[in-house]
Amino acid sequence: MQRAAIAASHGPPCRPGAPQRLVYPALGVDAAVERIGLDLGTPADADGRRRLGNPSDTSRVGWYADGPRPGAGKGTVLLNGHTYRDGSAVFGEDFPERVRPGQVIQTIQTGGSVCSYRVDRVWPAVDARRDYPRIVSSERLYDANGPARLFLATCGGRWNGDREDYDDITIVVASFLPG
Repeated sequence: MQRAAIAASHGPPCRPGAPQRLVYPALGVDAAVERIGLDLGTPADADGRRRLGNPSDTSRVGWYADGPRPGAGKGTVLLNGHTYRDGSAVFGEDFPERVRPGQVIQTIQTGGSVCSYRVDRVWPAVDARRDYPRIVSSERLYDANGPARLFLATCGGRWNGDREDYDDITIVVASFLPG
């Protein structure tokens, strides 16, 4: 499903808080956010970390609430969302082709505060079982004390019925934009 670009959100300056919405103007995404945990059904990586769980509603983005909050000034905000071929999920199957460095991603906090991030790096359609754990570890993407940034992931590629999961995952890392 092709989504039209939308305008960036404007509101009070970023303050630490729980995200209520994710706005990705270049992709036409403006979605509610729900709290998620880790997927205890997936194997842990070399550092003992597991993949993020999935939001229960395919039209929402999941936020790992036990991690850093947007606007906290440090650490990686962990987000993910579903991709379905029929367009019924928050991200379209063309996500890996449309996401680009330099694009802006925003979180809208409780109270309307807006936190903005600039996409720095994209790993499009990497192997979910082999590459995802390696990238998470080498890039310290689950780091709660590192630089203020945002991690966004979505599945894609071929559906693997044996595992009931997609073979690929696209990873996006974005730096916090102060002010």
